Amino acid sequence: MPRAIGANGRIHMIKEATYGTAPGGNWLRMPFQSIDLGAEQPLIQSDIIGVGNNRDSAAPFQDIVTVQGNAVVPIDVINFGHWLRLLFGAPVTTGSSPNFIHTFGSGAASLPSQSIEIAHPDVPSFEVCTGVRANTLDVDLGPTGPVLATIGLMAQGSSRAVSTAAGVPTSAAYTRFSKHQGSISRGGSDLAQVTGARLNFSNNMEMVRTIRADRRVEGIDPGVSLITGQMTTRFENTTLLTQAETGASAEFVFAYTIDANTSLTFTVHEVYLSSAKTPITGPTGVEATFDFRAAFNATATRAMTVVLRNSQAASVYA
Repeated sequence: MPRAIGANGRIHMIKEATYGTAPGGNWLRMPFQSIDLGAEQPLIQSDIIGVGNNRDSAAPFQDIVTVQGNAVVPIDVINFGHWLRLLFGAPVTTGSSPNFIHTFGSGAASLPSQSIEIAHPDVPSFEVCTGVRANTLDVDLGPTGPVLATIGLMAQGSSRAVSTAAGVPTSAAYTRFSKHQGSISRGGSDLAQVTGARLNFSNNMEMVRTIRADRRVEGIDPGVSLITGQMTTRFENTTLLTQAETGASAEFVFAYTIDANTSLTFTVHEVYLSSAKTPITGPTGVEATFDFRAAFNATATRAMTVVLRNSQAASVYA
């Protein structure tokens, strides 16, 4: 009997018209590096005594079912837009082929859900997680390595079958952004000497647990969105130190650009920096590490705007 191996694993995804209900049709096949989304139901040790004839414990009992996990996915030109939709809601799309401009914004009042199938065709085993919502986004913006995003997922429930629910999955063209295409700017000017950066976004979602016979949560509600991160720079000037010490804010833009028609831009409109030390740790360069937090910006009417430029029409991410 064949054993499941990661190389043959698949992720299939589809938009839900009704929360928690997996639609029919042909789902999307998504590229990924790893995923641990799935159902867990821990056992709780019984505290009951006097069941047996000796000191051995009574049988444990099952706790509630939790369906959550992380997906590590490449930041690419087309497929990543589906993850952005799950994180921020459907975008406002302008432009025309081949330059469609998809604008996502933080702080949406409501967020969509999707069904995600984790497929192990070798076994075969196909776990369908329904009512999936994206809670967190973590992007490493360092100068080297792969361009990846870690997305924290929460779901209403899951079921497992021996055949796929994804129909005949479709795949989009795969073109990945690279670290050498990255840039960071502050207040409209390129920010030099950055040796590492990380951007984190959270919807601060809460699982709503009610009394239900199907062991599923009632829903997943978003809380106050939170944008944080970190930047490490070579100590060349006092621009960032002065901003941190005065408590002023500035707009920061983190971008990957292939050409005029193909790019991904995270604009954090109102960023506040923590004060940072400038330690001397040896004869090499001095670095300063700044933690940052973002806030709602009245002019932009949001804390963060994400713009994806590609050749996909508005209906793809609607």
